[in-house]
Amino acid sequence: MSFPASPARDARPGQAHDQVERRHARTEPLPSDPAELEKVIRGQQNQLASDVDALVDKVSPKNVVERTKADLTKRARGAVFTPDGQPRTERLAAAGAGVLGLLALVVLRGVRKRRRKHARREIEKAVARGQKRGGRDAKVRRRRDDDD
Repeated sequence: MSFPASPARDARPGQAHDQVERRHARTEPLPSDPAELEKVIRGQQNQLASDVDALVDKVSPKNVVERTKADLTKRARGAVFTPDGQPRTERLAAAGAGVLGLLALVVLRGVRKRRRKHARREIEKAVARGQKRGGRDAKVRRRRDDDD
């Protein structure tokens, strides 16, 4: 997520405060008339309230999500389309090849899994047949015993 360059954010500690002070610094002395002084104070309060409202608006979770979503959409469109709106065929082809490669891996894994499962079943069937008949080894042993 990127924010516009901010002198206060990029500054050294303490330097940001100085920049804010300079921006809001008064060039003329404060008036001595209480009514005029009250008017200046109200103006500063209004400016401060406006600054706080802008800050609250900037860090609002809803607004942060909206800015992030807009930024990601812009990046995605920039990755797929050129600035004049033409599709970037080389990137689309690379993405398509990646998807096909991933699909091939998934299919290959499924085939291998099915083969292993089938081989395991065949082994289990052969073992079960051997146990029912007494096994091949039992027949060979009987012949040897008969020959002796």
